[in-house]
Amino acid sequence: MRAALALVALLAFTPLAQAKSDCEVDLGMGWPPATRNHGTAVERLFAAGDTPVLSLVRLPPRGKESGVMLVRSANGQTWTVRSAVAAERVDAMTTIPGGIERTLKVDKPAKVRESVMPAALAERVVASWGRALTAVVPDDRAATFQENELLVFAVNDQRVSGTEPACGPSRMLARQAQVLVDAADSKDKHLPKRWSTLIKLLDQLDTQLAATP
Repeated sequence: MRAALALVALLAFTPLAQAKSDCEVDLGMGWPPATRNHGTAVERLFAAGDTPVLSLVRLPPRGKESGVMLVRSANGQTWTVRSAVAAERVDAMTTIPGGIERTLKVDKPAKVRESVMPAALAERVVASWGRALTAVVPDDRAATFQENELLVFAVNDQRVSGTEPACGPSRMLARQAQVLVDAADSKDKHLPKRWSTLIKLLDQLDTQLAATP
């Protein structure tokens, strides 16, 4: 009887263990090959002279680039969440006599939405993202070339790039980023609901990080 119960317990546990081990995230440190110029141009366009403390930029293979960032005021008292979409694709192919030329179009300002964010919440997001990226991506794992949409996470001087995470703590960062995008485009009366959702996701991220070896 005990042996049967042990076997049942083993069978019940095995799928969970396998599911956890099957979580593979395609993220690496820095810029993938052949993307630094494009990515840097987009980041600078969206920053518009500011120095974001945190950002997530999406570089699709086609279509307009987009992103979200947290910007701290010079005195450190005020934080702004900013959502940005390029007015036209930055990484463009232009037809010229004799062929096609690749150009970076940054003449037109990005379409921007902004909202003021509680300082304590913004600081928690920055700290949580930093811990999550450190836990998920080893320092010696370099970002690899991607043909699909590239996500570029940046926290202070740390940059991590790769495809859309499907599981684990980094997936939670992508979900939080969408809440930040929604908050940047929300009216003041809707912001408390956005912040409440973000706090719940941060709590879930803390739980995931606590369980990460």
